[in-house]
Amino acid sequence: MIKKILVPFDGSTHSVKAVELASDLAAKYDAEIMLLHVLLRGHMPEGLKRAMEVEVGQGGGSSVHHLVNYPQEILARVDDKKTTQLSVDELNFIGEKMLSGVVELCRDKGVNSISKHIDEGNPVEIILKLAGSADVDMIVMGSRGLSELKGMLLGSVSYKVNNLSKCTCVTVK
Repeated sequence: MIKKILVPFDGSTHSVKAVELASDLAAKYDAEIMLLHVLLRGHMPEGLKRAMEVEVGQGGGSSVHHLVNYPQEILARVDDKKTTQLSVDELNFIGEKMLSGVVELCRDKGVNSISKHIDEGNPVEIILKLAGSADVDMIVMGSRGLSELKGMLLGSVSYKVNNLSKCTCVTVK
């Protein structure tokens, strides 16, 4: 029986699809969804920059990004070609806003129990640690995140989690 589903979320298209699938499963089995965002300390992936630009520049993007508002000070720093360094507070703010939008998506799909988790560090380690400590039954995650080139060269987070996890893993494309 499925009681807890962990969904790592980075704002990528694949992670949005993972949330949608996990929400369908959670609604059907009355399971809890645990949303996780791992802070990418010190830099902003191109995919997240594009998502922010779409949100601010054109008033909306994917089903999740249109729910997020970013302060102009953060956007100015992201747009600066010389540096994409963001503070932990700024990354936390972005992560919290992203997860708040995802919570609404889950609720719209009929999920009753939702928790949000933000952590920093190695995404594989954080995902596996939370899955183990929370006694998660299933991990649903996107097959590709925002840092696709690095994942292709070194092995994606989803590949590593799938191979190291003790619970069922579903990878969404």
